[in-house]
Amino acid sequence: MLRRIGFVLAILVAIVIYAYGFEVTQVNLEELGSPTRQQSLARILRALARPDFLEYEQEEFVVERPIYVPCPEGGAPAITPPAAGAPSLDAPPCADPESTIIVSGHNFAPNTGGPLNFIPPSGVSLQLARIETDGGGNFVLSVELRDRTAEEAQFLRAVTRRNVGWPHLSTNGAETIAKILETVFMALLATTIGTALAIPLSFFAARNLMRTVTSPLTSVALSVVAVPIGAWLGLLVARSLSLSGYQLSDSIAFNIGGVLLLPLLIWGLLLWVMASTRAAVATGGAQPSRAPAAVAVVAVVIVGAAILAGYALADLLLLLGQSLQPYLADFAFLGGFLANIGGILRLLIAPICALIGAGVLMSNDG
Repeated sequence: MLRRIGFVLAILVAIVIYAYGFEVTQVNLEELGSPTRQQSLARILRALARPDFLEYEQEEFVVERPIYVPCPEGGAPAITPPAAGAPSLDAPPCADPESTIIVSGHNFAPNTGGPLNFIPPSGVSLQLARIETDGGGNFVLSVELRDRTAEEAQFLRAVTRRNVGWPHLSTNGAETIAKILETVFMALLATTIGTALAIPLSFFAARNLMRTVTSPLTSVALSVVAVPIGAWLGLLVARSLSLSGYQLSDSIAFNIGGVLLLPLLIWGLLLWVMASTRAAVATGGAQPSRAPAAVAVVAVVIVGAAILAGYALADLLLLLGQSLQPYLADFAFLGGFLANIGGILRLLIAPICALIGAGVLMSNDG
């Protein structure tokens, strides 16, 4: 019984919350049928049906005719007729403010459109109507003049535009394609980086899932504590080695030397460690007590050399990319790509060292 009462109360509270939400957001369904809302909806639907993606170069024709508002004493002066076959406007020479007049046009480009504007002495264009010529280039409009009076002549200006040439991408179309490409390549980069990070983590997770948990609680707690300590030590080592080579990081020769020589040093040390291990196995493990310490020192040197080699490679890519950009002209983005790869590599070295440090300490504690 109590559960039913609680359920009913919860429903009532939800109804009150939604009702208050309707009140706060001022939901009014009557506005959907208002003329203003319908006009806005029609404008939006037209824009969706005819997106601004392609456009034409347009040829514009402008024809003006003087008109006096109001009529001057003695009548309006005579107007020079246009040349035969030229676009022309016919309208009364004068009229009263806010009166309705008939404006006709002849010899315009067929099937074109544009505004019919009223131009007062201030030069501001006040649109009276929109022109749509027929197949013969003619139109007739009934328009109401604006309430603008002046002693000098004002003008009726007809502007028609027609498309010429082939369609091409509009500004919105070009920006849309550019943003689509940007989104696609952002997804490509994010997928690539995410995959590169997920593969080693997934193997590490699978290893932990398949391993039987036999460690005591104390050992697990120590492993958890060791993770941030190992991460901090890894970051400290990476930053220290980064600062040690900072003064020479702007030298291409130094970075090339680091990329070539440090891997050779690492390879030589690894060969020495493997040779020592084989010798220990051959002699039944009878090695001097200092051998483990020597191997540990060599391991530290190898790790340090690997970190320095990573920084040298990152700085080399960064410098090469920046140096090549001025010479690549239209392919300067390749230089920028090299520089960005170098910057990304330099940024990743420190967190990678932190993960390695955390993993080493956690494994030792486990």
